[in-house]
Amino acid sequence: MGLPDLNLSSPDTTVTRNTAPGPQGSLLWGCLKEFQADSIGFLAESVRQYGDIVRFRFGPVVAYLVNRPEYVEHVLVSQSRRYDKNTRSVSKVRATCGDSLLSSDGEPWLRHRRLIQPVFQPQHVAEFVPTIDSSTEEMLRSWDAKASSGQEIDIVSEMMGLTMSIAARAFFASDIRDQTAIIEQALEDILKDTWRRLETPFDLAAISPLFHRARFRRALREIDSVVYRIIGQRRQSGVDTDDLLSRLLRAHEADDGTRFTDQELRDAVVTLLLAGHETTANALASTFYLVSQSAPTQDRLVNEANQQASDSEPAELPETRKAFLEAIRMYPSIWIIERHAVADDQIGGYLIPKGSTVILSPYLLHRHGEFWQAPERYAPDRFALDRIAARPRYVYIPFGLGPHRCIGEHMALLVATRILSRVHRDFRLRLIAGQAIHPVPGITLRHDGPLRMTLHRVDQHSQTMNPSQGR
Repeated sequence: MGLPDLNLSSPDTTVTRNTAPGPQGSLLWGCLKEFQADSIGFLAESVRQYGDIVRFRFGPVVAYLVNRPEYVEHVLVSQSRRYDKNTRSVSKVRATCGDSLLSSDGEPWLRHRRLIQPVFQPQHVAEFVPTIDSSTEEMLRSWDAKASSGQEIDIVSEMMGLTMSIAARAFFASDIRDQTAIIEQALEDILKDTWRRLETPFDLAAISPLFHRARFRRALREIDSVVYRIIGQRRQSGVDTDDLLSRLLRAHEADDGTRFTDQELRDAVVTLLLAGHETTANALASTFYLVSQSAPTQDRLVNEANQQASDSEPAELPETRKAFLEAIRMYPSIWIIERHAVADDQIGGYLIPKGSTVILSPYLLHRHGEFWQAPERYAPDRFALDRIAARPRYVYIPFGLGPHRCIGEHMALLVATRILSRVHRDFRLRLIAGQAIHPVPGITLRHDGPLRMTLHRVDQHSQTMNPSQGR
């Protein structure tokens, strides 16, 4: 099934020729150096100075930042066919992910989406609760020993290890449990190198893969070796372990019964690992950090977790969910989204020329003072159902929007709420004084360095901190 023909004429009778305002930058590089020095700070200051549509030039790339919910809806939903993914960023990601959900568009993207989407339906995702819980319990057993000895933890490192363990079990059952550290490091090397190449105006690796750095090539070989080995073993043995890989192996087109090739399977698996593991880990670390700074919020999560433990039926965990949703409002892992204009268009009375890049930033949108009261304050009650209904529909987009919305959203929410609830059943986490969160923009929004915390056991009966423990 192909995409329908698209009439690329303007939705309006005429396209305005008004040019959006923005900083000039240097003659050669435009604003590239300012963006490299402080990406988020530079974009935030530009919005403050010029408004909700800003024009930039980054070397040879002309870009427009749009920062209102109606503009976001225009680009990602109502006029999404005018904006494809043929951007410089996507071309860099393709070196890692091939023609997958992250890096393709049109028919290749549609084929991947059709085959993968059923695997991530809520009813199927819920089947991985035992996997999530068992990995979390393993981590908590190690925390018990650390709490008894007064040992600190780095919550960033802990969440990276935990989400990788869950991903390994969910995707491959137990096939790579002894290689999770290698995969985790390889993914980190890939993300760092990809962002470095994005910040480089003239990337030689775009000419030939031979120009990729040795570390990037080694990381890619390590991942490919593991993934292709398991795919080959599964095809040869025919064993169905009912993990995500087995489900992708079973996936087939409804019309002709075609299935993923080995290359397509590899691209899908690497994409899902790359997009799911690190983003969820950083989102969880942000949540634990923010909750540790809000005693009332931590009290609510501890109480809810212990109520969940005493209920015969699983609860919805509304307080835990609100705490997580507010954390990813403030620190969305996907902090920037890019699209390529395939025809002249207009947004907010300004021309968006064909061939230009449109930038949307969930980080900036989630802190827009017109739509969020005291946006720098952590306030989980923003996500009470009545307050969600009162906000503009497209002002909150941590998982993207429109046809390309994150396919793993249900899995991420399930993993996060299960981990947060299970941790707060046993522990209160306290941030060691003198630390602050320092998000670093890259392909994802990452934490710069560790976030050291102490562990304090919760008395299961009083639901309070036991002062004799965890000191």
